[in-house]
Amino acid sequence: MSNIKNIKIKGLDPNRKPNLTGNNYVDLIFELSQKAPVDWCADFNLLFSKDKHNAKINPDEGLYVETWVRNINDIPKELELIKKLIVICNNNYTEQKRQEELAWKKSEKNNANSRSDELDKIIENLSYD
Repeated sequence: MSNIKNIKIKGLDPNRKPNLTGNNYVDLIFELSQKAPVDWCADFNLLFSKDKHNAKINPDEGLYVETWVRNINDIPKELELIKKLIVICNNNYTEQKRQEELAWKKSEKNNANSRSDELDKIIENLSYD
């Protein structure tokens, strides 16, 4: 969970560099610093689903952010937007895991209390005659 805060854009995918080959747009594929968990990717994809460029991450791969721009001058702006959303996803994921851990601890405590109550009842009803 603590490493999630370290997810960031590492750079462009060295195997799939942007190029201008007569298309009306430029595909951009950014590499993340580490593989993102599936639910982190789902959160990222959901946050970006309303954006006109619709950047996305393949949850099975979890390592590349794919997007595009029509104007090459928009590349820095697109990168900044992606970086902001990565920070949001990192924070959301960390908070979600913290809440899950709290719920699990509460559940464990309730189970322990319930078992303790059950033990007390059994002990009280023991007959030594």
